[in-house]
Amino acid sequence: MSLTCHFFDATWTRKQVILNTKTKHGSHTGEYLKVTFLNMLDEWQISKDRVALVLRDSGANIVKGVRLAELQDLSCSAHTLQLVVNDGLTSQRAITDTIAMLKKCAANVHHSIVAKQLLQDIQRGLGLPQHNLIQAVPTRRNSTLHMLQRMLEQKRALTIYCGEHGGFVCPTAYQWDLVANLIETRIPIEEVTLHVSHSNSAAFCIILCLTVLKMLLCDDESPSTQGIGTIRQVMKESISKCFFKSCGVGCLSDPRYKSHAFSCAITLRKAIEWLKKEEVTQHTMQEPAATEASMTEQEANETEENMSNKMCRKENTSSRVDAIFSSLLTPHTGDLLTSSSIYDELHLYLKEPVIDRRVGDPLQRNKERF
Repeated sequence: MSLTCHFFDATWTRKQVILNTKTKHGSHTGEYLKVTFLNMLDEWQISKDRVALVLRDSGANIVKGVRLAELQDLSCSAHTLQLVVNDGLTSQRAITDTIAMLKKCAANVHHSIVAKQLLQDIQRGLGLPQHNLIQAVPTRRNSTLHMLQRMLEQKRALTIYCGEHGGFVCPTAYQWDLVANLIETRIPIEEVTLHVSHSNSAAFCIILCLTVLKMLLCDDESPSTQGIGTIRQVMKESISKCFFKSCGVGCLSDPRYKSHAFSCAITLRKAIEWLKKEEVTQHTMQEPAATEASMTEQEANETEENMSNKMCRKENTSSRVDAIFSSLLTPHTGDLLTSSSIYDELHLYLKEPVIDRRVGDPLQRNKERF
């Protein structure tokens, strides 16, 4: 189990450090993972209130472990997209049968040197690229797509090999059409997966990527969607569930996307409300610290002054009382002021043009403004 910390330094430079790696023993229950994770934080004296977000995979045990630790968490977007793909692939029997057929074909050739040589001879005779067949591996992202692409590339060679040497059943013409259409559907998902897996990617880009995928999956009238309508519908429904509060707030605050990535006004309003609550929460958390620092400074000044001077002592006491009153009254007054100021600032922010998605750096913008 590894603990990696991602943060921005004072100059808005992205930093990533590996803090800890532990070997897991025994049953990997949610309670066990919770204790292990919190112990790793304790070794670095990282309190729970300093953990902004825990990025994890979608395994039931780690999900439960982080929830038991009472920390805000987010599932790995690339892993979630693979679950969306799996939901779609298993929803249509014709697709699962075709994929199983091609997996058997790849395994038959992969495990036989003679079969590989025979296939290469056929490839040379047809003028096809002499590529090896690719096997689909459950733990390797997009490996099923890569297998389908390679199989479609070697369609003629596989058909001849099957007719002359046997060993597996070759797909029918209809099944090859399904493979071609499925590849057309899967390619955009692979592009999005690579995008969210980039080292510079963050939760900001998730909403936009999901919106783009939903728009692509809504196009059900093109020739490339024939025979796989069920898969596309299941994927679209699964993507609709992949919306997280932290993603919405992050997307809204990213100058590359702002409100443009939200598919409807209702979702945008939710993100604005979440951003407001987040700002109020941060404001409330900062007030006690500021008050405590102010009180500590006043106590130090009081000690340094002449304690026999009663007037100075009275003024210092009065200042401390005022500070306590301020700490009690500020949350109520500050809430109203914050509500007004954040909406005004957000309105002006959303009116500004977005920066270029590919070359624009949101961190540079924050560095210049803050």
